[in-house]
Amino acid sequence: MRRSLTVVIILSITATANASYYNDSAKGWWWYQKEPEKQAGNPEKKKKASNRVPSLKDYTYDQIWEMHPDQFQEFAEALKKKAVQKPSEENVKEYFEVQEIARKKALAFSNVAQFVWQKYPELTTKKDYPITTPGNLARIAQINQERQRTLRDNREDFALIYFQRPDCSYCDEQSRILDWFTNETGWTVKRVNISENPSMASRFSVEITPTLILIQKGNQDYLPVSAGVISADEIEDKAYRAVRLLKGEISPEEYSLYEFQKGGGFDVKKRRLQDKGQP
Repeated sequence: MRRSLTVVIILSITATANASYYNDSAKGWWWYQKEPEKQAGNPEKKKKASNRVPSLKDYTYDQIWEMHPDQFQEFAEALKKKAVQKPSEENVKEYFEVQEIARKKALAFSNVAQFVWQKYPELTTKKDYPITTPGNLARIAQINQERQRTLRDNREDFALIYFQRPDCSYCDEQSRILDWFTNETGWTVKRVNISENPSMASRFSVEITPTLILIQKGNQDYLPVSAGVISADEIEDKAYRAVRLLKGEISPEEYSLYEFQKGGGFDVKKRRLQDKGQP
């Protein structure tokens, strides 16, 4: 039986020897052989050509300037290797000459980018993330107002579960921070000692303390806020985002988006370029 199978395989390979690579299942797909590379011309000549030492004299300035970035990078790297291998004045000079072209190319891109941003300000994020001090202060004020308003408006529907234990020194620090958070927002924080209530800790997969879990009335879903000590600002920020996510106001891909940023440069769902045929 094995001998008959061997004969069949040999006949199959022979019958398809002249077929194209992708139609030749015996050689291609079944035996996992790579498609043979086609070599044009004399292999020896090709090998010698690939070992040729690169030089700036092989190209005009315009040819180097218009090179594809991948080709330019390969060319510059080859000049660097030549200069390191044989650090003559000419070789090192060639390397720095091509680096000068690279700097000018980068500067040209930067200049055009500044022009495009000035002409088409909607392509920048300066509106949503100003870099000037007055603008940045205004952005921070907007963020604080939005977070505090959201937390205040949802304090009846959401709460935090705070997992702690008596021998946890980090929990003492987190407790003081939580006191400030509850005074500022009016939120309910349920404190759970995992030593006395391990079943509840197991229910929320809590293994370390302190840990904060955000829950919503009438919703079995919950979201961890932190594991370990975090600042009051972080509690506000993470609770704000968790509330919006559980309410369906944002998706995970919009997790860092504030309401006042909708429609701007940080809105991943705002499409500036429309599909063809659509308004």
